[in-house]
Amino acid sequence: MNAILPVLAVPAIGTVIGYLLGYAAIYFKVEKDPRIDAVVALLPNGQCGQCGFPGCAQAAGAMVRGEAPVSACTPGGAALAKRIAGLLDMPLNDAEDRGPQVAVINAQACDGCGRCRKKCNFDAIVGATRQQHGILADDCTGCAACIAVCPQQAIELRADPLLTPTAAKPRFDLREASYV
Repeated sequence: MNAILPVLAVPAIGTVIGYLLGYAAIYFKVEKDPRIDAVVALLPNGQCGQCGFPGCAQAAGAMVRGEAPVSACTPGGAALAKRIAGLLDMPLNDAEDRGPQVAVINAQACDGCGRCRKKCNFDAIVGATRQQHGILADDCTGCAACIAVCPQQAIELRADPLLTPTAAKPRFDLREASYV
């Protein structure tokens, strides 16, 4: 009889604890706005902090609650801000739109210290120590994390050449038109 008591006690205690945890999960459940998950899915999730929040999930929560503008994510640019504004049915402030940007390294000023490469969360900076570094424009989100750590001030943000239209819209002048 003494040997059977510990064998039965362990499953009984486990069952009681399981029921208590199940009840606690139901009773203490915190309802979460499903729009936060939808905004998080749209954000780049690089945790760059340029929006002023420690991560994209916190920024998404602030956008949904109206504590941050929908254009807070600078790496996402205007296209992301428009998608988030449409999702949240909020107005988009066009005055804050800078457009997509990428980092550019000045070749003469770069000494190859590698601090920018270590700071980049998106692995957009390539180069070896004491060698010239470069930016992979396809991977750069324009978060500007590399600019703050560059001791030579060799990095700056410029308009993204891949997303900036370079061709001018053709104009039709009736005075130059010839009719046959």
